[in-house]
Amino acid sequence: MATVENDLDIYYAVGNANTQRQEIEIASIINKRNSAGWKLVTTTTAIVDTKNNFSNLYLFWERK
Repeated sequence: MATVENDLDIYYAVGNANTQRQEIEIASIINKRNSAGWKLVTTTTAIVDTKNNFSNLYLFWERK
């Protein structure tokens, strides 16, 4: 039976709009994970602080 690993990355963002810096950082996370054999299963976001527009991006990974 194959062993499956799961992992999670949390990316913290401030502001209500993506910036080029945020896009580059997220792309870097995805590229590093893909090259290490991880498959992105799903993503989700959560607004943590509506007053300061602080949010989290959750990236859920799987590797067999």
